[in-house]
Amino acid sequence: MKRWAVVAVLVMSALSAPPLLGAGREFDAGRAYRDLVRQCEFGPRVPGTVGHAECALWLADSLRKCGGEVKVQGFLHTFDGRPLHLMNLVATFNPRGKGHVLLCAHWDTRPQADRDPDPARRKEPVPGANDGASGVAALLEVARALKSQPPKRRVTIALFDGEDYGPTTERMFLGSRHFAESFSGPAVSWGVLVDMVGDRELRIPIEGLSQQSAPQVVDRVWKAAERVGARAFVKERGKPVMDDHVFLLRKGIPCIDVIDFDYPYWHTTADTPDKCSAESLGQVGRAILAALESDGI
Repeated sequence: MKRWAVVAVLVMSALSAPPLLGAGREFDAGRAYRDLVRQCEFGPRVPGTVGHAECALWLADSLRKCGGEVKVQGFLHTFDGRPLHLMNLVATFNPRGKGHVLLCAHWDTRPQADRDPDPARRKEPVPGANDGASGVAALLEVARALKSQPPKRRVTIALFDGEDYGPTTERMFLGSRHFAESFSGPAVSWGVLVDMVGDRELRIPIEGLSQQSAPQVVDRVWKAAERVGARAFVKERGKPVMDDHVFLLRKGIPCIDVIDFDYPYWHTTADTPDKCSAESLGQVGRAILAALESDGI
């Protein structure tokens, strides 16, 4: 079967997927999958490209429609004498609520598929279905759930730019670095970063740095996942991952990384929607909503 036909079948199955419940709030996994596909339709979301700019507008509009107070946090980096304009998208729900929870993901994609098995394609951009779009899609649907049942606490959803710019880690995680350096809001009680959570064969161990630095948040989220039957969350310690949460932890924000790093299409041109599923997004979304409910939100 042609690739486009496979994707079409997957999209149609996602369209008919029923909403999944998350401890009082609904998580529509099919709609989350459609948001994943929609991001990929903009093309690679590489900073400085048309697809990046158009997707930013769509994301900001989507968050506003969910009832969030949206701030575009623009910032500038200069690499090799050339300016790079980036933007974090930060949406706040119930800004006057007591307590503060941070949910975050990165929305950009990698400029070069440096791990592609075909050397001739390693200078092509990564489509970023799982590595970028999946975490964003999950949080957009969480935002809709918060609109249908407003939180009692302050909830911030932050979508970071420049996470995957590269090629080295010195030129990555740009959005989370900027967010952490400029953070001056109410203290965050706990936070969750979601990254690469759409894999059709999803399996999420406990990321090593999260367990070391924020074990109480790990406990909250994994217990919530167990309550809602999200079996992708396994009680097994995984390896430490260098990701956006590192810079939040350094700032004193207790944030964990929910990530399935065992993804064969990571940083390749094959990171496309057919490798992802609504069911996987549903497990992650339900777990997050249940973790919020356990905090009385």
